[in-house]
Amino acid sequence: MVSKTESAVWIIYPVCALLLSIAGCSGGEYVRHVDRSVTTYLDHGDSGSRSYKDNSESTVTRYIKKGGQLIRITPERGEVVAGAPMEVLEPIDAELKDAVSVAELDQYIAKYAPAPQAFVALQRIAKGDIDNKNWEAAAGVFKKYRELFPGNSRDINDIITILEAPEDGVRVSNLGLGVNSAEGEYSPVLSSDGKKLYFARDCGVCNGGEEIYVATRTSDGRWGMAGRFGAPLSTKGHEVPLGVSSDGNRLAIYGNYPGAMGRGDIYFIQKTADGWSEVEQYPAPVNTEHFESNAMYTADGKAMLFISERPGGIGEFHKKNSFYHGGYSGNTDIYVQVMNHDGTSEIVNLGPTINTPYSEYSPFLHPDGKTLYFSSDGHPGIGGLDVFKSTRLNDHSWTEWSAPVNLGKEINTTGNDWGYQVSTPGDLAYFAISGRNDGLGGSDIYAIGMPVKVQPTSVITVSGTVTDPDGDGLEADIRWSNLETQEEIGYASSDPLNGEYVIHLPSGGHYGYYAEKDGYIGESENYNLKDDFVYKEYILDIVLYPVPKPVVAEPEPAEAVEMPELSDQPVGEFVPVPIRMNNIFFEFNKADLHQESNMELDRWVRFLNDNQMVKLEIYGHTDNVGSDNFNLKLSERRARAVAGYLVGNNIAADRLSIFGMGESSPATTNDTDDGRQQNRRVEVKLVY
Repeated sequence: MVSKTESAVWIIYPVCALLLSIAGCSGGEYVRHVDRSVTTYLDHGDSGSRSYKDNSESTVTRYIKKGGQLIRITPERGEVVAGAPMEVLEPIDAELKDAVSVAELDQYIAKYAPAPQAFVALQRIAKGDIDNKNWEAAAGVFKKYRELFPGNSRDINDIITILEAPEDGVRVSNLGLGVNSAEGEYSPVLSSDGKKLYFARDCGVCNGGEEIYVATRTSDGRWGMAGRFGAPLSTKGHEVPLGVSSDGNRLAIYGNYPGAMGRGDIYFIQKTADGWSEVEQYPAPVNTEHFESNAMYTADGKAMLFISERPGGIGEFHKKNSFYHGGYSGNTDIYVQVMNHDGTSEIVNLGPTINTPYSEYSPFLHPDGKTLYFSSDGHPGIGGLDVFKSTRLNDHSWTEWSAPVNLGKEINTTGNDWGYQVSTPGDLAYFAISGRNDGLGGSDIYAIGMPVKVQPTSVITVSGTVTDPDGDGLEADIRWSNLETQEEIGYASSDPLNGEYVIHLPSGGHYGYYAEKDGYIGESENYNLKDDFVYKEYILDIVLYPVPKPVVAEPEPAEAVEMPELSDQPVGEFVPVPIRMNNIFFEFNKADLHQESNMELDRWVRFLNDNQMVKLEIYGHTDNVGSDNFNLKLSERRARAVAGYLVGNNIAADRLSIFGMGESSPATTNDTDDGRQQNRRVEVKLVY
């Protein structure tokens, strides 16, 4: 986010005077570029984050100049220059890399406009005014050079609009000593419930030079003291958190463990009843021999977004860490791994509306399932990677998006802005940055207030605990569906350690959800959010009831033995528990089932097929509006309608009994609209 200020000088030597060890150097020139910046950029780009450290030594970039080209000799991380790989730079790129002053940049633009590299030079000229918030002067820079870029006039006009727009008064807050330290913190990953924050910290002599930490939000809204994540992480490898699943049970990390397919891969760990699993690697085609990182899970549990430099994306292949488009981000695109119902998956490029021939980084799809935040240096911006927002236009397509919108001059800077994690309420985003006056050392993690105009659409968060009747937590699957379209739109798991769960439902729909676990059955719930467009939180615990297993008769003894007196109760009988079918809907004063009821009824069909010994007693209930006789008959017809659906789906009629209760057994008061709605219900009891 904060770019270093370079002070450079070119020194040209005769070709072989200093490069005796480089073969084939005769006839050329050796060029050394000395960068005397007071900070050295440490590339955590594998993880989608950055940090900076003080460094009094100059960094040296070496070139061979031959035939009008500069061949750059660049050390890999941790290597000395001698014997390092070489990169060929065309003059247009080499000159851009080392143009520093406004005069040099102006000459560069005059020489190369309207090439994309010249547009990068234009952004650099405006950098000083933007950094100092001289918005009018910065806009004037773009206006001055606009006619030299006829193909970019729309982009330049967009940038001018950004610079001339009134300020929103965005507030940026350091997360404090609980999270930040004198070392560098970066790559923040926020849990969907906002209660945990994972991040990486530089730690000097520790394993791999960095550790993954986790902080927990306290009841007063502050962040408590962060602690090391520990095993199975904290290895000697380079490991950084990338994303956590919406249910909190899977953590994606970037690592360079033995066996990596490329220059580091995407890995994950999974929460189990025994704690976190060992690190697992995503297989191909997620990981390839190329660079992959910046993974994040969608809130519906059905997809994972990530970035890759793999060939076949939008534009030409350019490897990350090679000089391209004024920086070292390469050409990375955003992809999505889509999970199919049969357990297979496919990799989809998000397409040319999102991806450009340049760099796209750090995708974050909000739990609303529609609002995508990402970073790019290919869309109109004020410098480097800017953060953009786009809206998914089709729930069944990953390539249909609205035109990306720049988040503005108060969020974006002239450096590289990426790694934004937006809270589920949508009012805050978290990111890492260095160089601020309120920093504690290295890069720190901050929260920034999101202007209303760039916030996502609202969702509601439903959380609670899945338990058995004794209150013990259960690991269960949570599934939710759009009741109008009859489509399952998401799934999650409760915490295998304590049964806690969290799901997020987008506004504008009518949703049903339930928990399921082999050998158990429980109630479903529904939320109608068609007219609800404000973020809300609900707490709802789910009780799952154990279903008895069939009793296998013991073989008769070979010899007669005296047997104890037996109970007169049937073997295996259990106390029937009334379970409400909350997602059953009828026409007013009728027994006609709405289509929205099919998802719930199909759930019971599956349950009865899986538990052949179970029989159902189906009870219909009404409120007290109308005569007793009418309500009694209506309740019986509704119970019969439920039974009819089950029989129509091959459930034997002799496993079903129906009872019309009328208004005789209210669940709550009939004195309110809500109470009467609660009393209009269908319940079942399980017997066998």
